Amino acid sequence: MVRFTLRQCAYFRAVAEQGGIAQAARVLHISQPSVAQAIDKLEDVTGLVLFDRHHARGLTLTLQGRLFLDHVGRLLDQAEQVAREAAALAAETAGEIRLGMFWTLAPFHAAGLVRSFAEVAPGVVVRQREMSLTQLAEAVREGSLDVAVTYDRGAEMEDLELVELAALRPMVVVARDHPLAGRASIDLALLADQPYVMFDAPGSRSYFEELLAEGGISPPIAHSSTSMEAVRSAVAAGLGFTLLVMRPPSPLTYDGGEVRTIEIENEVRPLRVVLVSRRGGHSGRIMRRFAEHAAAYFAARHRPGPVSA
Repeated sequence: MVRFTLRQCAYFRAVAEQGGIAQAARVLHISQPSVAQAIDKLEDVTGLVLFDRHHARGLTLTLQGRLFLDHVGRLLDQAEQVAREAAALAAETAGEIRLGMFWTLAPFHAAGLVRSFAEVAPGVVVRQREMSLTQLAEAVREGSLDVAVTYDRGAEMEDLELVELAALRPMVVVARDHPLAGRASIDLALLADQPYVMFDAPGSRSYFEELLAEGGISPPIAHSSTSMEAVRSAVAAGLGFTLLVMRPPSPLTYDGGEVRTIEIENEVRPLRVVLVSRRGGHSGRIMRRFAEHAAAYFAARHRPGPVSA
């Protein structure tokens, strides 16, 4: 166990640099006895002889003193750095955010959200992980994540704090050469007999099944996949239409096919993107700033869709 203090080390360095107790006391703005007692105590607890005492010439460092001074200098510099970092943490200008994001949202938003927040809060490190809906909810609940960006369905989140970031209106996706590809909008009833390519990701499947049911149709399922890009490729290949809420910037699919998106004329419920945090957990300045930034980030990229009655 360390028995000497940073104060004693600081007094020792001052004496070594100033060449005497009286000089160090003046620089430190304390009494000479206080400096002398600190040096005596430091030598006592370390077992070192730090200074040679000269009646007329004051103090000079011994070999032990010179070597120990190197260690003390590094220790005090590190202590000052710790103090600066602690002050930044207390002022919440620095820190770390453990962010989780749902798998299908991450390719569209993770990099942009993290990068843009770094521009406004350069002292804050955002460590981002991708998980399923249920994993995200549990990680926030148990405290291994500070906050998560996910959908408001597919997991139990009644005990968590949810802030809406965006309301994504679904769209119909068809192949480029589909007979309906030229339409700007469509009534779901026109797709009642069309083969359907199901996006079978957790949470997404039930949401789209409910939308089809609310539209009064039950199209035959021709293909399904848990990968959004695999679904788009299947649609481009002519296996059927699909419903999606995320729209990649390019109509091209991974295998070189091409799709078209069509707005839905029916009144449909949007899929909400939410920022999830632990209810009653610590919400300091950093977390509030991130929440505000996330809201502004999504607002700039998505306009909320109408909510059906």
